[in-house]
Amino acid sequence: MEPDSTPGGRLDAVVLLLVVALALFASPFTTWWATAGLPWYFPFVLWALLIGLVALHHWLERHRDA
Repeated sequence: MEPDSTPGGRLDAVVLLLVVALALFASPFTTWWATAGLPWYFPFVLWALLIGLVALHHWLERHRDA
């Protein structure tokens, strides 16, 4: 099966990343990981993972178009 190269397929991945970001940073999960006794740098790790996913998506899209 060939990857979806339509703009709608690209939009789906971006929307999925947005939903993951909202789930991590603007939901009841925020209260859980904020009070779970995790290290002080845990929110920064979550942001770094999100940024890494966005960068990976961008890199894959650029190489798919080439």
